[in-house]
Amino acid sequence: MSVLANLHYLIHWPTQGGYNFVSGPLADITLITAFSSALYLWLRKHNCHVHRCLRLAWHPHPVHGHPVCKKHHPEGHGVRA
Repeated sequence: MSVLANLHYLIHWPTQGGYNFVSGPLADITLITAFSSALYLWLRKHNCHVHRCLRLAWHPHPVHGHPVCKKHHPEGHGVRA
């Protein structure tokens, strides 16, 4: 009998005005989306601008100024931080 009562509660929990949904899963979905998008934008800005290179880049290219990794920098491994 308690299983049916719990099942009834789980099925009908958003019927009380939706407060449980707004303060529960919707808030979690919003926070996860905001964090993951901020992380994606940070990685997109700081990774090497050579196609399909996922290395973090901290060295501006002397010609166009975009950040590139040591492997794709024209001066090679002689670049210092």
